[in-house]
Amino acid sequence: MSSPPRPGPGRPVATEQPSKVADVALELFLKHGYDATPMSLVAKQCGLTKAGIYHHFESKEQLLYYLHKRHIDRLLLPMIDEALKVADPEERLRKFLSDYAVLLTRDPTPRLLISETKRLSPEHTEEIRDAWRRGLNLVRDAVRELQARDGANASRLNPTYAAFAAIGMTSWICNWFDYGHPETGPAVADTMVEIFLSGLSP
Repeated sequence: MSSPPRPGPGRPVATEQPSKVADVALELFLKHGYDATPMSLVAKQCGLTKAGIYHHFESKEQLLYYLHKRHIDRLLLPMIDEALKVADPEERLRKFLSDYAVLLTRDPTPRLLISETKRLSPEHTEEIRDAWRRGLNLVRDAVRELQARDGANASRLNPTYAAFAAIGMTSWICNWFDYGHPETGPAVADTMVEIFLSGLSP
């Protein structure tokens, strides 16, 4: 497949070769860290020259953005869309938080992406945050629906703060989870969901 011109700001490249380069870069970032992985090493591992790498990605930041965008488009946004199909707010919360928690136990990629978001340009950072806000809004709106439905028996928690707590608590999984035991992922997810839903009880 032929390669397109170098991408402009805010638009990741999307052909077979850039995807392969991104796969190699991700493996190196996870092994050595983002700062300790020069583009020359990515090029060497891909069997390309540095000029060949820069033909596809205009900078290391652009490569990191591509990884963020790919992860969000492939995994996070479809997960949000599926959860939004669930009518009952409690079941919607269970589905989204459980699916998100399990995702975080599959591999350590989210840990890298979350910690290195600070490396992105302001425009790319805002785009990535917009995608994450969809998940935050899903949780916030579901909490509001539960409170409206349960009336006097509902918790008095601030729905926005509760949403930040749920996303933050779940996102922290990738900082302590033992990826040598992926079979424990579902149990971790169930625990996170129950802790959060119990906190919503008055």
